[in-house]
Amino acid sequence: MDRQAVQQSWYRNYYAKAGAGRNNLRTNPEVLFQLLATEASIVRAIASLNHDPGSASVLDVGCGGGGDIHHLLRLAYEPGKIVGIESQAERLNQAKKLYPQMQWIHGDAAQMTFEYNSFDLVFESTMFATLPDDVVRSAIASEMVRVCRPGGFLVLVDWRTPKFWDSNYKALTRKELRVLFDVGGKTFLVKVFRGALIPPIGRFLSKHLPAIYFLFGSLFPFLVGQVVYVLRKR
Repeated sequence: MDRQAVQQSWYRNYYAKAGAGRNNLRTNPEVLFQLLATEASIVRAIASLNHDPGSASVLDVGCGGGGDIHHLLRLAYEPGKIVGIESQAERLNQAKKLYPQMQWIHGDAAQMTFEYNSFDLVFESTMFATLPDDVVRSAIASEMVRVCRPGGFLVLVDWRTPKFWDSNYKALTRKELRVLFDVGGKTFLVKVFRGALIPPIGRFLSKHLPAIYFLFGSLFPFLVGQVVYVLRKR
């Protein structure tokens, strides 16, 4: 089974189990503070980058339906300088409808056609968690480093906590990060920003005890499941 089929299967199984409204911000109160925590981590990470977003070229790898592009736009990145690549045509069409002014590419992130050192910022969000194949993960990570310019940044928004009961889910742990992105060799780790809590706890607090959500994350950082890794290419 190819990577596209694996990812399509992952999303089908996810929503079959969780229900179509699991991540619906309007109707599901479990989502709000999880989303706010994720957004806060992305804002802090992007704000830490030492470059001008107005002139920076950006690649969103595994952009899906374009759901994370708004983070970049409101942080002053130019729409005309953002490129998204996605292997699933149906999801890419959703992105095109949302943001027709951007460049969208239907392609394989493990074999990108961009030149070396093409982008100032290479971004991904919750892609590696849905890629259980080690060979594919390694190929995509290598490509992300290849197309990032020297001194440029890689911003990885993903889950660091594993689900041992789900073979189609593989967390992006600190150890995985070091291996995949050659941290200490081709790249170095600038900082890690904590985001959303692990879903069972975070969703419960978001719905029932929202006032203590962020306090809980500060007191028990080991229960933060989503993080943003900021890497810089040497």
